[in-house]
Amino acid sequence: MGKNKRSKRKQRARGSQGHDVKAAATEGNKEESSATSIGEKRKHIVTESCATSAAKRPRQETEGPSQSTQEEPSFPYPTDPDDHCESPIDSYQDVLPLLRLLRNNRQPDAFTIYDPYYCDGAVKDNFAKLGFPNVYNQKEDCYSIWTDAHKYPKFDVFVTNPPYSGDHIEKLMKHVTSKEFGNRPWFLLMPNWVHKKDYFVNLTKTLNVFYIVPRKRYVYKPPQNFRESKKSDVHKKSSPFVSMWYIYGGNEAMNNKLIQHFLRSESANSCDLARSKSALRDLRRKKR
Repeated sequence: MGKNKRSKRKQRARGSQGHDVKAAATEGNKEESSATSIGEKRKHIVTESCATSAAKRPRQETEGPSQSTQEEPSFPYPTDPDDHCESPIDSYQDVLPLLRLLRNNRQPDAFTIYDPYYCDGAVKDNFAKLGFPNVYNQKEDCYSIWTDAHKYPKFDVFVTNPPYSGDHIEKLMKHVTSKEFGNRPWFLLMPNWVHKKDYFVNLTKTLNVFYIVPRKRYVYKPPQNFRESKKSDVHKKSSPFVSMWYIYGGNEAMNNKLIQHFLRSESANSCDLARSKSALRDLRRKKR
């Protein structure tokens, strides 16, 4: 009997432990189910919140056309992309004293500068900054204009930086030394090798052209999108040739006046003046 009682007690104890284990497992499952349900609810709330936030956000629009879709400028005449370079303002500053002398106390609007080679119009802005607001520089075929007296613009001084490709410089020299051009002064910003060309030598035999040579090389910057995109940055800024001013005052008297005035000006501190080709050669030897 004693054994049977003890056996029954053990069974009841085991049954009670089993019941407790089952209850604990059931409670654990409930907690796990509850946690999963809460997690799902949170996930749903977050997803809904994100969707609502995204719906409220305004769409970001692209500002302007991309660089790849921008159209390159067009011209009513053939052009070489590598010719598109505007003259730096410091190149004009170097001849500013001479232009002021030619203006001879006239009002700025009463003095006209003619630049026949159009790039993107920066020449007008540069001269306006220097006190010369009246500049004729239009997007037109200057070679056809030069053959039509009715279209040819009126001006007081001819100032330009011509395209270096093809025969542009030769055409320019033929024009400024022609009878039709007359005795008007011209300032030409060109590479230093031009004075060695046969056409230049032959066309200026009777003219005492003088030269203003900057001590620091002029750097030319092409306007944006004027050249085909390239892998290198070579064309962002360009000074492939040493350039200088070729100047003629229109007659011998004015030539001498301009030379003397330049030598007394501040520009003589940043540039050298050469009266002849032999003087140019001497300058090159000095720099060596």
